[in-house]
Amino acid sequence: MKLVCFGLLLVVCQPVGAPTPAQVTVAVCPVVAPWSADYQKRLAAELRALPPGSAIEGAIAEAISLRDQARACSRKNPWSGR
Repeated sequence: MKLVCFGLLLVVCQPVGAPTPAQVTVAVCPVVAPWSADYQKRLAAELRALPPGSAIEGAIAEAISLRDQARACSRKNPWSGR
């Protein structure tokens, strides 16, 4: 059996005609910087001052949801760097 190896950085050498290894998909989770208690209090006060149903209120709710999702991803993913 003849082995073929391409490049110096290629880790896997395989026989000619062997099936290609399956691809592995790895989720990369964004890092969530914590918000200080003072910042959260300021944010809450500014939100209370907005008219009900404002666009800013919706955008902040979405940002909080995305932060929650990123934290959940980091807890589930061993490659998240945390």
